[in-house]
Amino acid sequence: MNEKDRRLAEFCQRNGYEGVLIRRRSNIAWASDGADVHCNAASPLGVASLLWTPGKKLVLTSNIESARLAEEEFGSDWEFQAAPWWASDGRPTGHFVTDYPDDVIADLRYSLTDDELSRVRALGAESAEVLCNGMQLIEPGQSEHEVAGELISQLRRRGIHCPVVMVAADDRIARFRHPIPTSRRIEQAVEVIVCTRRKGLFVCLTRILHFGPISDDLRRKHDAVCRIDEVLRSTTRPGVRWCDVLAAGIRAYEATGYPDEWKKHHQGGPLGYEPRDFLATPTETRTVLENQLVGWNPSITGTKSEDTILSSGEIITAMPDWPMCGSRPDILCRRAPRRAAAPTPS
Repeated sequence: MNEKDRRLAEFCQRNGYEGVLIRRRSNIAWASDGADVHCNAASPLGVASLLWTPGKKLVLTSNIESARLAEEEFGSDWEFQAAPWWASDGRPTGHFVTDYPDDVIADLRYSLTDDELSRVRALGAESAEVLCNGMQLIEPGQSEHEVAGELISQLRRRGIHCPVVMVAADDRIARFRHPIPTSRRIEQAVEVIVCTRRKGLFVCLTRILHFGPISDDLRRKHDAVCRIDEVLRSTTRPGVRWCDVLAAGIRAYEATGYPDEWKKHHQGGPLGYEPRDFLATPTETRTVLENQLVGWNPSITGTKSEDTILSSGEIITAMPDWPMCGSRPDILCRRAPRRAAAPTPS
Protein backbone atom coordinates (compact mmCIF):
# COMPACT_ATOMS: atom_id res chain seq x y z
CA MET A 1 0.00 0.00 0.00
CA ASN A 2 1.50 3.33 -1.05
CA GLU A 3 1.28 6.57 0.94
CA LYS A 4 -1.80 7.85 -0.93
CA ASP A 5 -3.64 4.55 -0.36
CA ARG A 6 -2.67 4.62 3.31
CA ARG A 7 -4.08 8.14 3.78
CA LEU A 8 -7.32 7.24 1.99
CA ALA A 9 -7.67 4.00 3.97
CA GLU A 10 -7.24 5.84 7.28
CA PHE A 11 -9.77 8.47 6.17
CA CYS A 12 -12.34 5.80 5.29
CA GLN A 13 -11.76 3.82 8.48
CA ARG A 14 -11.98 6.96 10.64
CA ASN A 15 -15.28 7.99 9.07
CA GLY A 16 -16.87 4.62 8.43
CA TYR A 17 -16.91 4.86 4.62
CA GLU A 18 -16.70 1.94 2.21
CA GLY A 19 -14.68 4.06 -0.17
CA VAL A 20 -14.34 7.40 -1.95
CA LEU A 21 -15.69 8.54 -5.32
CA ILE A 22 -13.06 11.04 -6.49
CA ARG A 23 -14.35 13.48 -9.13
CA ARG A 24 -12.14 16.58 -8.88
CA ARG A 25 -9.25 16.79 -11.34
CA SER A 26 -6.96 17.99 -8.56
CA ASN A 27 -7.70 14.97 -6.37
CA ILE A 28 -7.54 12.56 -9.31
CA ALA A 29 -4.05 13.87 -10.12
CA TRP A 30 -3.08 13.49 -6.47
CA ALA A 31 -4.44 9.97 -5.99
CA SER A 32 -2.95 8.69 -9.27
CA ASP A 33 0.44 10.45 -9.03
CA GLY A 34 -0.23 12.86 -11.87
CA ALA A 35 -2.96 11.54 -14.19
CA ASP A 36 -4.55 14.31 -16.27
CA VAL A 37 -8.24 13.71 -17.06
CA HIS A 38 -9.14 17.09 -18.50
CA CYS A 39 -10.63 17.89 -21.87
CA ASN A 40 -12.26 21.15 -20.81
CA ALA A 41 -9.57 23.03 -18.90
CA ALA A 42 -12.18 25.40 -17.42
CA SER A 43 -13.91 22.63 -15.47
CA PRO A 44 -12.82 21.29 -12.06
CA LEU A 45 -14.15 17.92 -13.22
CA GLY A 46 -12.72 15.72 -15.95
CA VAL A 47 -13.61 12.90 -18.31
CA ALA A 48 -13.14 10.24 -15.63
CA SER A 49 -13.78 9.64 -11.96
CA LEU A 50 -11.99 7.33 -9.55
CA LEU A 51 -13.66 4.82 -7.26
CA TRP A 52 -11.22 4.04 -4.48
CA THR A 53 -11.82 1.34 -1.89
CA PRO A 54 -9.35 -0.50 0.36
CA GLY A 55 -9.54 -3.45 -2.03
CA LYS A 56 -9.93 -1.87 -5.48
CA LYS A 57 -8.82 1.17 -7.49
CA LEU A 58 -11.19 1.76 -10.38
CA VAL A 59 -11.28 4.38 -13.15
CA LEU A 60 -14.86 5.17 -14.23
CA THR A 61 -14.99 6.68 -17.70
CA SER A 62 -16.57 6.35 -21.14
CA ASN A 63 -15.63 4.28 -24.16
CA ILE A 64 -14.31 7.51 -25.74
CA GLU A 65 -11.62 8.01 -23.11
CA SER A 66 -10.72 4.61 -21.70
CA ALA A 67 -8.01 3.52 -24.15
CA ARG A 68 -6.04 6.78 -24.00
CA LEU A 69 -6.32 7.11 -20.22
CA ALA A 70 -5.19 3.52 -19.69
CA GLU A 71 -2.23 3.89 -22.03
CA GLU A 72 -1.04 7.40 -21.19
CA GLU A 73 -2.26 8.48 -17.75
CA PHE A 74 -2.80 5.62 -15.28
CA GLY A 75 -0.53 2.92 -13.93
CA SER A 76 -1.22 -0.79 -13.95
CA ASP A 77 -2.65 -0.74 -10.42
CA TRP A 78 -5.81 0.99 -11.71
CA GLU A 79 -8.63 -1.04 -13.30
CA PHE A 80 -11.01 0.48 -15.86
CA GLN A 81 -14.77 0.43 -16.14
CA ALA A 82 -15.80 2.04 -19.43
CA ALA A 83 -19.47 2.78 -20.12
CA PRO A 84 -20.95 3.77 -23.50
CA TRP A 85 -20.68 7.54 -23.92
CA TRP A 86 -24.49 7.91 -23.72
CA ALA A 87 -24.84 5.89 -20.50
CA SER A 88 -24.18 6.43 -16.80
CA ASP A 89 -20.60 5.87 -15.65
CA GLY A 90 -21.66 3.30 -13.06
CA ARG A 91 -21.28 5.17 -9.78
CA PRO A 92 -21.59 2.95 -6.71
CA THR A 93 -24.36 2.49 -4.21
CA GLY A 94 -23.53 2.10 -0.55
CA HIS A 95 -21.79 4.18 2.09
CA PHE A 96 -19.39 6.10 -0.13
CA VAL A 97 -18.32 9.74 0.07
CA THR A 98 -17.45 12.03 -2.83
CA ASP A 99 -15.17 15.06 -3.10
CA TYR A 100 -17.58 17.17 -5.17
CA PRO A 101 -18.96 19.72 -4.61
CA ASP A 102 -17.41 19.71 -1.11
CA ASP A 103 -13.77 18.62 -1.14
CA VAL A 104 -13.77 16.34 1.90
CA ILE A 105 -10.34 14.81 1.19
CA ALA A 106 -8.42 18.02 0.41
CA ASP A 107 -6.31 17.87 3.56
CA LEU A 108 -4.98 14.43 2.56
CA ARG A 109 -3.06 16.15 -0.27
CA TYR A 110 -1.27 18.85 1.72
CA SER A 111 1.90 17.05 2.87
CA LEU A 112 3.87 16.03 -0.22
CA THR A 113 5.48 12.65 -0.74
CA ASP A 114 9.09 12.20 -1.88
CA ASP A 115 7.94 11.61 -5.46
CA GLU A 116 5.83 14.79 -5.39
CA LEU A 117 8.74 16.78 -3.98
CA SER A 118 10.92 15.68 -6.90
CA ARG A 119 8.23 16.60 -9.42
CA VAL A 120 7.49 20.01 -7.94
CA ARG A 121 11.18 20.93 -7.65
CA ALA A 122 11.58 20.23 -11.36
CA LEU A 123 8.43 22.20 -12.16
CA GLY A 124 9.58 25.15 -10.06
CA ALA A 125 13.04 25.26 -11.60
CA GLU A 126 11.74 25.05 -15.18
CA SER A 127 8.95 27.59 -14.63
CA ALA A 128 11.42 30.05 -13.10
CA GLU A 129 13.84 29.51 -15.99
CA VAL A 130 11.14 30.17 -18.60
CA LEU A 131 9.92 33.31 -16.83
CA CYS A 132 13.46 34.63 -16.29
CA ASN A 133 14.42 34.09 -19.93
CA GLY A 134 11.13 35.47 -21.16
CA MET A 135 11.39 38.69 -19.20
CA GLN A 136 14.88 39.28 -20.54
CA LEU A 137 13.35 39.35 -24.03
CA ILE A 138 10.45 41.72 -23.36
CA GLU A 139 10.73 45.07 -25.13
CA PRO A 140 8.76 48.31 -24.92
CA GLY A 141 5.92 48.35 -27.41
CA GLN A 142 4.91 44.74 -26.86
CA SER A 143 1.35 44.20 -25.72
CA GLU A 144 0.41 42.35 -22.55
CA HIS A 145 -1.25 39.70 -24.75
CA GLU A 146 2.02 39.18 -26.65
CA VAL A 147 3.99 38.74 -23.42
CA ALA A 148 1.46 36.22 -22.10
CA GLY A 149 1.41 34.32 -25.39
CA GLU A 150 5.20 33.97 -25.57
CA LEU A 151 5.42 32.71 -21.99
CA ILE A 152 2.61 30.19 -22.44
CA SER A 153 4.23 28.93 -25.64
CA GLN A 154 7.59 28.37 -23.94
CA LEU A 155 5.98 26.61 -20.99
CA ARG A 156 3.92 24.30 -23.19
CA ARG A 157 7.10 23.26 -25.01
CA ARG A 158 8.13 21.71 -21.68
CA GLY A 159 4.77 20.08 -21.04
CA ILE A 160 3.82 22.75 -18.49
CA HIS A 161 0.32 24.22 -18.38
CA CYS A 162 -0.27 27.82 -17.27
CA PRO A 163 -3.85 28.12 -15.93
CA VAL A 164 -3.09 31.55 -14.44
CA VAL A 165 -1.14 34.22 -16.34
CA MET A 166 -1.48 37.90 -15.54
CA VAL A 167 0.41 40.76 -17.15
CA ALA A 168 0.27 44.44 -16.20
CA ALA A 169 1.97 47.26 -18.08
CA ASP A 170 2.92 50.54 -16.39
CA ASP A 171 0.05 52.10 -14.39
CA ARG A 172 -1.96 48.84 -14.46
CA ILE A 173 0.58 47.41 -11.97
CA ALA A 174 -0.60 49.84 -9.30
CA ARG A 175 -4.24 49.95 -10.33
CA PHE A 176 -5.09 46.24 -10.37
CA ARG A 177 -3.99 43.34 -8.15
CA HIS A 178 -5.30 40.77 -10.68
CA PRO A 179 -4.37 42.21 -14.08
CA ILE A 180 -5.43 39.73 -16.75
CA PRO A 181 -3.61 40.52 -20.03
CA THR A 182 -5.00 43.17 -22.38
CA SER A 183 -3.90 44.84 -25.60
CA ARG A 184 -2.17 47.56 -23.55
CA ARG A 185 1.40 48.12 -24.78
CA ILE A 186 4.40 48.34 -22.46
CA GLU A 187 6.11 51.68 -22.08
CA GLN A 188 8.36 51.56 -19.01
CA ALA A 189 7.40 48.64 -16.74
CA VAL A 190 5.66 45.27 -16.71
CA GLU A 191 4.61 42.82 -14.01
CA VAL A 192 4.12 39.13 -14.84
CA ILE A 193 2.29 36.66 -12.58
CA VAL A 194 2.08 32.94 -13.41
CA CYS A 195 0.70 29.82 -11.78
CA THR A 196 2.01 26.79 -13.67
CA ARG A 197 0.98 23.14 -13.44
CA ARG A 198 2.41 19.79 -14.48
CA LYS A 199 1.12 16.36 -13.44
CA GLY A 200 -1.38 18.13 -11.19
CA LEU A 201 1.08 20.12 -9.07
CA PHE A 202 1.22 23.93 -9.09
CA VAL A 203 3.87 26.56 -8.48
CA CYS A 204 3.26 30.32 -8.52
CA LEU A 205 5.61 33.29 -8.91
CA THR A 206 5.69 37.00 -9.82
CA ARG A 207 8.43 39.18 -11.32
CA ILE A 208 8.62 42.85 -12.33
CA LEU A 209 10.69 44.41 -15.13
CA HIS A 210 11.44 48.13 -15.40
CA PHE A 211 13.15 49.95 -18.26
CA GLY A 212 15.55 52.47 -16.76
CA PRO A 213 16.01 53.35 -13.08
CA ILE A 214 13.04 53.14 -10.73
CA SER A 215 11.72 56.02 -8.62
CA ASP A 216 12.64 56.51 -4.97
CA ASP A 217 9.01 55.81 -4.02
CA LEU A 218 8.98 52.45 -5.83
CA ARG A 219 12.38 51.63 -4.33
CA ARG A 220 11.01 52.15 -0.81
CA LYS A 221 7.91 50.11 -1.57
CA HIS A 222 9.77 47.17 -3.06
CA ASP A 223 12.33 47.13 -0.23
CA ALA A 224 9.40 47.02 2.19
CA VAL A 225 7.49 44.26 0.40
CA CYS A 226 10.65 42.14 0.28
CA ARG A 227 11.13 42.55 4.04
CA ILE A 228 7.49 41.55 4.61
CA ASP A 229 7.96 38.48 2.42
CA GLU A 230 11.10 37.53 4.36
CA VAL A 231 9.10 37.67 7.61
CA LEU A 232 6.30 35.53 6.18
CA ARG A 233 8.76 32.95 4.85
CA SER A 234 10.88 32.80 8.01
CA THR A 235 7.77 32.37 10.20
CA THR A 236 6.38 29.55 8.05
CA ARG A 237 7.39 26.34 9.79
CA PRO A 238 5.56 23.07 10.51
CA GLY A 239 3.32 23.34 13.55
CA VAL A 240 2.80 27.12 13.31
CA ARG A 241 -0.79 28.26 12.80
CA TRP A 242 -1.50 30.03 9.52
CA CYS A 243 -3.14 32.91 11.38
CA ASP A 244 0.05 33.42 13.39
CA VAL A 245 2.20 33.55 10.26
CA LEU A 246 -0.20 36.11 8.80
CA ALA A 247 -0.09 38.13 12.03
CA ALA A 248 3.71 38.33 11.78
CA GLY A 249 3.32 39.58 8.21
CA ILE A 250 0.79 42.22 9.27
CA ARG A 251 3.22 43.46 11.92
CA ALA A 252 5.88 43.70 9.20
CA TYR A 253 3.54 45.82 7.08
CA GLU A 254 3.17 48.16 10.05
CA ALA A 255 6.91 48.23 10.79
CA THR A 256 7.77 49.15 7.20
CA GLY A 257 5.29 52.03 7.14
CA TYR A 258 2.47 50.48 5.10
CA PRO A 259 -0.01 49.30 7.77
CA ASP A 260 -3.12 49.03 5.60
CA GLU A 261 -1.72 47.50 2.42
CA TRP A 262 -2.32 43.91 3.58
CA LYS A 263 -6.07 44.58 3.47
CA LYS A 264 -6.01 45.32 -0.27
CA HIS A 265 -5.14 41.78 -1.38
CA HIS A 266 -4.83 38.36 0.22
CA GLN A 267 -1.36 37.36 1.37
CA GLY A 268 -1.40 33.78 0.07
CA GLY A 269 -1.33 30.42 1.78
CA PRO A 270 -0.73 26.73 1.07
CA LEU A 271 -0.87 25.27 -2.43
CA GLY A 272 -0.17 22.01 -4.22
CA TYR A 273 -2.84 20.56 -6.48
CA GLU A 274 -4.65 23.91 -6.50
CA PRO A 275 -3.09 27.40 -6.97
CA ARG A 276 -4.09 27.96 -3.32
CA ASP A 277 -5.63 25.23 -1.17
CA PHE A 278 -6.97 27.94 1.13
CA LEU A 279 -5.99 31.45 2.15
CA ALA A 280 -4.23 32.40 5.36
CA THR A 281 -6.69 34.64 7.23
CA PRO A 282 -6.69 36.14 10.74
CA THR A 283 -8.99 33.29 11.87
CA GLU A 284 -7.34 30.34 10.07
CA THR A 285 -6.19 28.10 12.93
CA ARG A 286 -4.98 25.10 10.90
CA THR A 287 -1.25 24.58 11.15
CA VAL A 288 1.56 24.40 8.62
CA LEU A 289 2.49 20.78 7.79
CA GLU A 290 5.73 19.01 6.95
CA ASN A 291 6.59 19.09 3.24
CA GLN A 292 3.77 21.52 2.47
CA LEU A 293 3.97 23.92 -0.47
CA VAL A 294 3.37 27.58 0.35
CA GLY A 295 2.82 30.66 -1.76
CA TRP A 296 3.09 34.01 0.00
CA ASN A 297 2.36 37.05 -2.16
CA PRO A 298 2.59 40.28 -0.13
CA SER A 299 1.94 43.41 -2.15
CA ILE A 300 2.18 47.16 -1.74
CA THR A 301 0.44 49.26 -4.36
CA GLY A 302 2.75 49.20 -7.38
CA THR A 303 4.84 46.17 -6.43
CA LYS A 304 4.68 42.60 -5.15
CA SER A 305 6.84 39.66 -4.02
CA GLU A 306 5.86 36.05 -4.75
CA ASP A 307 7.58 32.69 -4.93
CA THR A 308 6.62 29.12 -4.09
CA ILE A 309 8.42 27.65 -1.09
CA LEU A 310 8.33 24.52 1.04
CA SER A 311 7.42 24.70 4.70
CA SER A 312 11.08 23.89 5.39
CA GLY A 313 11.99 27.29 3.86
CA GLU A 314 13.32 25.91 0.56
CA ILE A 315 12.50 28.20 -2.39
CA ILE A 316 11.07 26.07 -5.20
CA THR A 317 10.96 28.84 -7.84
CA ALA A 318 14.36 30.47 -7.22
CA MET A 319 15.98 32.32 -10.15
CA PRO A 320 19.78 32.19 -9.96
CA ASP A 321 20.20 34.89 -12.63
CA TRP A 322 17.74 37.41 -11.21
CA PRO A 323 18.81 40.49 -9.16
CA MET A 324 18.01 40.22 -5.47
CA CYS A 325 16.78 42.56 -2.75
CA GLY A 326 18.08 40.85 0.37
CA SER A 327 16.84 37.28 0.03
CA ARG A 328 13.94 38.21 -2.26
CA PRO A 329 13.78 38.96 -6.00
CA ASP A 330 14.33 42.61 -6.85
CA ILE A 331 12.80 44.56 -9.72
CA LEU A 332 14.81 43.83 -12.85
CA CYS A 333 16.02 47.12 -14.36
CA ARG A 334 17.06 47.07 -17.99
CA ARG A 335 18.14 49.83 -20.32
CA ALA A 336 15.44 50.62 -22.85
CA PRO A 337 16.54 49.97 -26.44
CA ARG A 338 17.44 53.06 -28.37
CA ARG A 339 14.91 54.09 -30.93
CA ALA A 340 16.19 54.48 -34.45
CA ALA A 341 16.71 58.10 -35.40
CA ALA A 342 14.14 59.54 -37.75
CA PRO A 343 15.48 59.95 -41.29
CA THR A 344 16.70 63.44 -42.15
CA PRO A 345 14.35 65.13 -44.61
CA SER A 346 15.94 65.50 -48.02
